[in-house]
Amino acid sequence: MKPIVIRNINDFPQLDYTIVALGNFDGIHLGHQQLLKKIDEIKQKTNGKTVVFTFYPHPLKIIKQHNQAFIMQSFREKYEILCKFNVDYIFCARFTKEFAMMHPQSFVKKYLIDGLKAKEVCVGYNYTFGKLALGNTLTLKEYSKEFGFKLHIIPAYKIDNITVSSSKIRKFLQSGEIEFANQFLGRLYSISGIVKKGKQRGKSLGFPTANIYFNRPLLLKEGVYAGFAKINDIFYKAAINVGSNPTFQDQIVHIEAYLTDFNGDLYNKRMNLYFVKYIREEIKFDSKEKLLEQIKSDVETINASCNTDTLSCAF
Repeated sequence: MKPIVIRNINDFPQLDYTIVALGNFDGIHLGHQQLLKKIDEIKQKTNGKTVVFTFYPHPLKIIKQHNQAFIMQSFREKYEILCKFNVDYIFCARFTKEFAMMHPQSFVKKYLIDGLKAKEVCVGYNYTFGKLALGNTLTLKEYSKEFGFKLHIIPAYKIDNITVSSSKIRKFLQSGEIEFANQFLGRLYSISGIVKKGKQRGKSLGFPTANIYFNRPLLLKEGVYAGFAKINDIFYKAAINVGSNPTFQDQIVHIEAYLTDFNGDLYNKRMNLYFVKYIREEIKFDSKEKLLEQIKSDVETINASCNTDTLSCAF
């Protein structure tokens, strides 16, 4: 069963035993996954219900009024990945200035104790919460004694002695180091959206593309990627371009994908894109002929880079 999403704490059902994982979970990387595995492990032993406690919008947007590209995934994309982890409930709190100013103890009492009736709580080693981030793992230990819940603190997850974190993955995505990002995520980085009608230039060149426009800044470095597109649960190899088509002097940054072995109408369908390898930067070509030559070369590279072994890393 898919997790039930609840946004108002007063709507949360009365349960006997809940196991709560706290965090923003942006990206749901390998570190986050240790929390998800832990709450599922406890669930198997206690027969309790698991709850992922997350926020919307991202706290940085409210606390620091951060409007640049920094969010790895939409809530929908986060939900789709959480569906793979046997989660029972997702509680998504609306993050406001008032919410950010809550005293840590008030947060614990209102949400964890009175609202979710938490019996066990899992957090990462560096988790902070409440007004001015005064709450941390040490204060949570004190509150666990005061309110009678069991606390589990998950240590840092490391790859080659480097701690996996959302901030590091964001830098990988912004610099085109997609393979490192995928390694830290434990899967292929993906993004999804509804296919809209574009300028149909690709179709005139013999390489029709599916266009997706976003209402948020993208973390991805502009350029061409090898990857996959998923439509109706079927995967296709894809040449994915992130940018604004400098050859044709377009202005709006968007994503367009050429599916190498697909024929059909994609308009208004949801498409998930999975990024395997950064191939090259966007180039302004002198002619359509040179652009066409480059596209053919890109497709050859993509066919060589994307195989069934790579696809096994897609969630």
